[in-house]
Amino acid sequence: MNTKNYTLIHLSGAAEITFEPLAVHRMEGIISTPGVSMVYSDYFADGVRIDLIDCQDGAVRDDFNFGPVVAVKTDLLPADFSMPRNNIEWYKLRLALSRVGKIIHIPEPLYSVKQTGRIEESQFDYVDPRNRAYQIEMEKICTAHLRDLHALITCEPAAVDLSAGNFPVEASVVIPVRNRVTTIIDAVNSALSQETDFEFNVIVVDNGSTDGTTEALQSIDDNRLHVIPVPKGYNTPGIGGCWNRAIFSDYCGRFAVQLDSDDVYSSPATLQKIIDKFHEEKCAMVVGSYTLTDFDLNTIPPGLIDHREWTPDNGRNNLLRINGIGAPRAFLTPVARAITFPDASYGEDYAMALAVSRTYKIGRIFDSLYYCRRWHDNTDASLDNAAVNRNNFFKDTLRTRELNARIALNNACK
Repeated sequence: MNTKNYTLIHLSGAAEITFEPLAVHRMEGIISTPGVSMVYSDYFADGVRIDLIDCQDGAVRDDFNFGPVVAVKTDLLPADFSMPRNNIEWYKLRLALSRVGKIIHIPEPLYSVKQTGRIEESQFDYVDPRNRAYQIEMEKICTAHLRDLHALITCEPAAVDLSAGNFPVEASVVIPVRNRVTTIIDAVNSALSQETDFEFNVIVVDNGSTDGTTEALQSIDDNRLHVIPVPKGYNTPGIGGCWNRAIFSDYCGRFAVQLDSDDVYSSPATLQKIIDKFHEEKCAMVVGSYTLTDFDLNTIPPGLIDHREWTPDNGRNNLLRINGIGAPRAFLTPVARAITFPDASYGEDYAMALAVSRTYKIGRIFDSLYYCRRWHDNTDASLDNAAVNRNNFFKDTLRTRELNARIALNNACK
């Protein structure tokens, strides 16, 4: 639909769209505001209200949900404009619109749809090898957008001194845990069974467990295991807060290597491979690849998650577009201490990766080092719309901060 002031763009296969009374008037009133390029709103889908989130400046991920309908200021569209035929064309258009004006979310359900035809994406669709060509196109669009904003990092990564400081061991496997009595022994044993040519330990931050996890940890007789308790009834930290307790503890080694309390390493050689990569490439962070499995370690689709959208020349820029970087993740402890993790239980690792990649090199291992077990008790096994919105908004906030930091860094380097 095209009016004098704005053009409605239909983004999904909704069979029927019904606007609420005064909805068009509301959209037109907001989009006519100076400096606004596009508006979108909440809506009803088959009678269920769908709440969306605000589009922040750093929300450059290509899966942002604007709903089935948006309104764009007509005079900002190119003269040869035609309706976007696919997500690639839409992504390019909406980033261009964000560069010339504000994208405004109207937190009101202004229309209803029936049979949206929207195909819900799997959490791991964007790393499915079958989608590689699509990812390359999206990366090109995002890279051009960052360049136009003067946010594209092109300078060489800063050097790191891998020998600086005194540490009790070369590496520490860090396992934050809360109420994982079913899986914590598997995780700890997987860490303790690593075969290395250096000394390492295992740091478990027990975040106020009440289900027997604490007692299970006490049953392990190995002087390489160090349990840092977070007292019950304390202001419970998130996973990031647990990580901060681990890396700032006296037990922490020169390198801190992640292992979730649900998961296990794929072989006794995992830790050695990760630390070797630090020394081979002189990097501040190393990220491996993992295989999705069920609770019994049977592979489930899509299997290997290797995040090959990360490339040595542009990975740290493309990281702003995608939602993750892979696992297991490992950090040079002095760098992690300088940055620190946000005290959150979602996106804390992504925040660290964004900050590290701005300045330092991140090494990648594309072999499977890790079995990521999906089961009913995973924290992200089943999220409602409010939780998904909360998580996406938090990561978009991280991206916005990082976008501004990169612009400031580039401006300072002029």
